[in-house]
Amino acid sequence: MSRKEILSLFAAAGFLVIWFVDLDTPMPGGADAKWGFWEKILFHYSWIMYAAGCLFYYQYAKNERMKKDDSTKKPN
Repeated sequence: MSRKEILSLFAAAGFLVIWFVDLDTPMPGGADAKWGFWEKILFHYSWIMYAAGCLFYYQYAKNERMKKDDSTKKPN
């Protein structure tokens, strides 16, 4: 595994932990605040989107490394 892959996996795990902790927190402004549907979704679920982005980057970095390894193994 390359350093990019390891860091992206740790970042994804960190964002997932933050998301789990954030789900238990109340919305800012108290009960009298007027929150719409999308504001509630984006407030709590932006962390999981960051985690998904890190996982997608992990997959991209892994595929790039595998392509590079295959091209160096095969003589032209």
